[in-house]
Parts: sequence; structure tokens; C-alpha cells
Amino acid sequence: MAKLHELLAVEGDLEGTYKGILQETETQFTKHPDRYWGQNQRTELFDANAPTEADDHKEMDDTVNDKLEYSTGHIVRYLDAVLQKEATNQTAKADLIVDGEVLAKDVPATFLLGLETRLKHIRKIYESIPTLQPGIKWEMDETQGKNVYKMAFPEEKFRTKKIIKNHVKTEATKEHPSQVETYTEDEKVARVITDKWCGMITPAEKSELLGRFDVLLRAVKKARQTANGAEVIDTKIGGSLFKYING
Repeated sequence: MAKLHELLAVEGDLEGTYKGILQETETQFTKHPDRYWGQNQRTELFDANAPTEADDHKEMDDTVNDKLEYSTGHIVRYLDAVLQKEATNQTAKADLIVDGEVLAKDVPATFLLGLETRLKHIRKIYESIPTLQPGIKWEMDETQGKNVYKMAFPEEKFRTKKIIKNHVKTEATKEHPSQVETYTEDEKVARVITDKWCGMITPAEKSELLGRFDVLLRAVKKARQTANGAEVIDTKIGGSLFKYING
């Protein structure tokens, strides 16, 4: 008995053949009707002395019924495969197990396939999470709310102002006045102390979240593979459909 994953592996090929057959058959019926004609043409001359002309003969290449029989064979195989897949998917289930714990029982294979794709999209949100600035000691501060960090040591900066000062380069003498150089100097006038809070998470917390995502993804993939190991339900429909259509 074939397994569901084996049927899924060939479904794409059967669908491609099915689509190609539909297009090729329609093209032949509409653009090449001459293939369904045969003829034998003879020329009888009234002048017995005129040169004879060869008969013109064309074989008929195909019949519509033969073409339909050929085409429907491929179509039937594809329709039967789709029906078998859908019928088997109704029974193809598996438990979703993570670290030995059953998160969900009897999850359908089709849902597991969609869940795997959706979890990959959701993971991108977690990949974009901003994290606390490294090189700074952060401590939880529940006074500001849940999951809020505070810098353990406040930021300190000094406020300054420019002070004009004079520097005597040369003292005055009887002959020459003193030479004085003017310059500016930053003088501290205040200390600014800043406490900072942050609602981000640590890089380690982010790594843990992504790690749990990856564990879950592997579990979903394993469950999907288990579900796809279900035996294919051998049911058919294509032959009945075309038996009715073709009479």
C-alpha cells in the first residue's frame, strides 16, 4: 500500500502532465482538424492521349475518439491522485510532541503543513526583536512595571560653560608693556545624572525564544512527516466521470 508522502511526491508531475494534455488536446482539436481527415483523390482525363496524373492520397492521422481515449487516460490518473490525497488527508493525523509533551493530539497533516509555513513567518517577528544595549549593567525594576529594566548605574554628564581667561606671556618692563594672551576654558557648572529604563529584552532571552521556535518547528515537521506516512486510501473517480461524459 502506498504512503501519503509517496503520493504527494508524484502529484506535481501528474498535475503537470494533466495541464499539458488539456492544452495539447485543445490545440489539436481547434488548430489541426486536418489530422482527422483522410482522402484518396484520382483524376480521370477525358483526353486519352494526355499524360496521366498520379493519385493524391492522404492517410488519416488520428480519430477524435482515439485522441480522447489517450487524453482521458492521463486526466483520470491525475483526478484519482487528487481524490486519494484528499481522502487520505481526512485520516492523516499525528500528535504534535515537543520535548516529550503532547501539545496537540491528532493534528491533520494539512494543518501541520500550513502551521510549519506560518511559524516560519512568525519567527521573523522574533528575529527583529530589539535587545538591551550590551556593556551596561541592567537590573529589573518592578516599580516601573513588569518586564522593565533599569540601568544599575545612572549616566553622568557635566554641564560646562566657557570662561575667558588671560595668560601673561611676558611681564611688563620699563621699555615694553606686558604681553597677555586671552583664551577660553570649559568650566564645570553642573552634573547631570540620568536614570534610564528600557522595555527591551536581553540578547540571551532573545536567543532562548528563537531556540524554542526552532524546537517547535522541528516538532511540527516531524509530526507532518508522521502524518504523511498514512496509507493512501485507494479510491477512484476519474473513470466513472468519463464513462458518464463519453457515454
